[in-house]
Parts: sequence; C-alpha cells; structure tokens
Amino acid sequence: MLLILMYHRAAPPHLGLGNPPEVLESHFATLRTRANIVLPGEPLPPRRLNVCLTFDDAYADFYFRVFPLLKKHSLRAVLAVPTAFILDGTTRDPEARLAVPQLAAMQANTFREQAPFCTWPELREMQSAGCVQMASHSHHHPDMRRPDTDVDFECLHSRQLLETNLGRSVDTFVYPYGSVNARAHQSVSRHYQYGIRVGAALNHAWQPRHQPLCRVGADNVPDIASRLGIRQLAGFSLKMLGNQLRAAAGKWR
Repeated sequence: MLLILMYHRAAPPHLGLGNPPEVLESHFATLRTRANIVLPGEPLPPRRLNVCLTFDDAYADFYFRVFPLLKKHSLRAVLAVPTAFILDGTTRDPEARLAVPQLAAMQANTFREQAPFCTWPELREMQSAGCVQMASHSHHHPDMRRPDTDVDFECLHSRQLLETNLGRSVDTFVYPYGSVNARAHQSVSRHYQYGIRVGAALNHAWQPRHQPLCRVGADNVPDIASRLGIRQLAGFSLKMLGNQLRAAAGKWR
C-alpha cells in the first residue's frame, strides 16, 4: 500500500496552500512512528503503510523550514521543482523571501526580484544531505492539459536543467496543478519513470498500469492522523480500485 502525500508551503495560511511549520512538524512526528517513508522506486514492504512525502513548487520555505524538520525527524521527501523560477543565487533577505504570497510568486518578475523559490545552491545542498530527492515540476509550471502547452518541452527541458545543475539523474515528474490528460501522460512516460498527479487515491505499486501515480492532499490539515485512519484509507483504496478499472478500460482520467 502506497500513500503519496501532497504538500506545498510551510508558512502561515495567508501566504497560500500549506501548513504552519509547527503543524508540519506534528505531521512528521506522527508519520515517523506510523508509516514507512519511501522515495520513488524503493521497495514497498507488504502489510505496511508506505508513505511518500512530496512538496510542490520548491518555495524558499522548504529550504529554511522543511529541510531542517526532515533532518530532525530523519525523514526524506520529494521536492517538485519548476525550473524556470530557480535562480543561481540571491542576496535577498530570507525573511523577505519567505513573506512572498503563493499567488504572487510566479507572477511577472517577482521570482527574480524577491527570490521566493529555492536557488540552485540551496537545491544542491539539500540533495547532498540525502534527505531530499528532486523531481521535475515542468519548466514554466503550466497546465499540462492545455492544447497550447508544449508538453515535450516542459518535460525534457526541466529534466535537462535539473540534471545539469544538480549532477544527478531525475526520474520523477510531478504534474503542475496535479492536472494530466492522455497526451501529457504519454510525453511524461517517454522522459520519466514515474509520473505523479493528484487523484486522492492510494497506489498498489510505483508504476500503476497505464496511469500516473495518485496523491492525497495534506495542506491545511491540522492532524495528519485524519488521513491515516481505517475509514480514510479504505476510501482511498476504493478510489484506487476505480482508477484501475478505468485504466483497464482506457479511461483512467
């Protein structure tokens, strides 16, 4: 059984999707004792709740707040990076970077002027620490379902930038907005071993047949135990079964 949790920021609610750092730390403490934490492709022991932690967008608060918590609790996570917004460095004050609202971060030149996302040196530091695995979150963070999105460019260029700047292969793609259709999935499957959407379902393996992996939202969740109860997991399992049936019929969306 594989539960992939989706997170965004570690920040106060007024800044966007996420959880305050103290709530996120309570999540980590609970998950440390109740789940087996895995990264894409790692073995999934049977009769265990295997959990993969994923964080979208690579906001600077991941480096300043989430990264220290991962180290403190001996956990690991996937960080989905939209490469167009990653700078080579910044002299911007950390508190100013952390204060940029989510809705503004990708607008106009905000990412250049205020550096609300991690920088390449910060990404390299976290990767070297061994507790953060980088994934592509596309280059420009578009809706991959739009007919005017160059899905091959978004997949391939982001991977090339990540591998060039981090010196390590990248095998996971996390769909921006969690949005995917057959065209996008075909492109992602050509360039990556694992593709992850939203979907609110469990997964039976790392490579579901003819469909992307599904995630369950964990933002704005005061107590992560609410996602781990028997009833909740049973509901996610039913959704997984529905996804499998739709995939068998060629209608996984």
